[in-house]
Amino acid sequence: MLNVYARSDNGKKIIILDTNLNTLRCRQRNRYIDGEKVKSMRFASYKETMKNIKKYDTKVYGPYKFNTICKL
Repeated sequence: MLNVYARSDNGKKIIILDTNLNTLRCRQRNRYIDGEKVKSMRFASYKETMKNIKKYDTKVYGPYKFNTICKL
């Protein structure tokens, strides 16, 4: 399992996800029922996360377990 740091849509929150590479791969290639692509995650590095906490008072949530399997 990996710890991944992802930003929220507005960039004011960072979420720690406990996940694996296959789950992330499925998430990035996923499509909605109407055929529209799912927006990709915006990742942040550990160093960038710590800098944003100190400098901009960014909220950090998690770690959350993120485990999905796509339909084939």
